[in-house]
Amino acid sequence: MTLAPRLAAIAAAQGGAFTTSQAIAAGYNRDEIARLRRRGSWVRLRHGVYVERRFLPDDETARHLLQLRAALLTLKGPIAASHVTAVALHGAALLEPDLSLLHVTREAAGTSRTSAEICHHNAALPTEHLTKIDDILVTSAARTIIDFARHVSYEQALVAAESALNQGLLTIAELQEVLAFCVDWPGARNAARVVSFASPYSESPGETLGRIAFDELGVPQPDQQVLIFDDHGFIARSDYYWKDHHTVGEFDGKKKYVDGDVLIKEKEREDRLREAGVEVFRIYWRESRAKSPSVRRKAFAAFGRAERSTVKRAYRAKFQPPPR
Repeated sequence: MTLAPRLAAIAAAQGGAFTTSQAIAAGYNRDEIARLRRRGSWVRLRHGVYVERRFLPDDETARHLLQLRAALLTLKGPIAASHVTAVALHGAALLEPDLSLLHVTREAAGTSRTSAEICHHNAALPTEHLTKIDDILVTSAARTIIDFARHVSYEQALVAAESALNQGLLTIAELQEVLAFCVDWPGARNAARVVSFASPYSESPGETLGRIAFDELGVPQPDQQVLIFDDHGFIARSDYYWKDHHTVGEFDGKKKYVDGDVLIKEKEREDRLREAGVEVFRIYWRESRAKSPSVRRKAFAAFGRAERSTVKRAYRAKFQPPPR
């Protein structure tokens, strides 16, 4: 049973959510609403707000954003989505996020508090720290990353920051500007650490975790997304590249290669790199996330092989400009 046309139009404009009062105004009565809930046709998102079951997303992040839309139908006053909720809304990557609570910020709210599964933050909200996404008021990408970094682990914050930078949602200069505004706020030290280390070149959370592992294990920081060529043309774009060590590092988040052709092509690519005088090693999610000593062993073993190699260097590297 689909929604009545009037209510369907309202729900579509609100991302799928609608209120009891809107349903009644569209011609439903309370008995019908109760019956639709019992049948499971309508799912309660929060008190007085529903969505049709067929439009309830399976993805945890999408469900979180639907809960945001539901909450905004009941909250009063100027309010902006913020922190992890804003990260999700901007579309930056999230590492093991806690999406159990919605996060919003309002100015002059008195105190910060948590109620009805919403964390209300009381903080200054200059106009330049606000934007709109799909008609939802939200903190700007730079303010979002700084707020998020003040409240979560360094790893979680850096993954979000590097994802936002890589997508061109913000710049390092914008992060620095917001950080200066929030410099004496709780958690600003963690945010400053993130801003000082963040790279616009990491294309996945795994690549970010690899950079963190290198840093903490004493492996020199590599260049990223460098194009490698030989006399026959393009060979590969490297996740990590150490110019002084003639070494390429690859992050491999896949547990295995399902497609045999992919495995063969990867083997051919690595053989061609080695023939050109470039050593190669791979790191994986589990060891990067754990900052395993195996990451350091692999890197320095590859550096050593490159130093001892008698293969004539027959390659050139082209550095790409950062994403915009």
